[in-house]
Amino acid sequence: MRALCHDLIQPLTAIRLLADGHLCTGEERLAAIRHEVSWLTELVGSVLGDGHADEQEQLELTEVTQYALSCCGPFLTSNVTLDTCGPVPVQATRVALVRALMCLLDNAARAAGPRGKVAVTIRRRGSSAVLAIADDGPGLGRIAPQHSIGLVTVGGVLQQCGGRLRLENGPRGGAVATVELPLVEQVERP
Repeated sequence: MRALCHDLIQPLTAIRLLADGHLCTGEERLAAIRHEVSWLTELVGSVLGDGHADEQEQLELTEVTQYALSCCGPFLTSNVTLDTCGPVPVQATRVALVRALMCLLDNAARAAGPRGKVAVTIRRRGSSAVLAIADDGPGLGRIAPQHSIGLVTVGGVLQQCGGRLRLENGPRGGAVATVELPLVEQVERP
């Protein structure tokens, strides 16, 4: 329940920011609010649902990452880039994976700050899907943590999917969060 409450804070704050009208105007603002409400509904439904929300399914990692980025909208004041190598199929619980990616993206954006950069790359490496989120902030342990729940949740989600999370300082400063998940062989359909 604490992890869910942790994850509810971000979309609720986004809705509050969007309602103020300073981020965008008119239809854009309403569309963004609807998007956040849709995510909230999906998030809460995954906890209250009929059990299907915990089932893993084949997902395309780039699409899930793009959705997570769209849900972080008002918070990602850093310059965020996404570089991918094409379809990268993984097996995961969709809502849980989105939650994990949103947590990592939020951490990177907070570290980088409004003038900083966050680079998201998705690659295939052998039998693994590798997603790296690198920021140009001060590096690990150099900003005050907000909560410890987020990274614990991320680690748990990835472990359930047969994956893992690695955190390290970047080669030129900043931090890098690397997610590794097993690749799923795509089934050819006639």
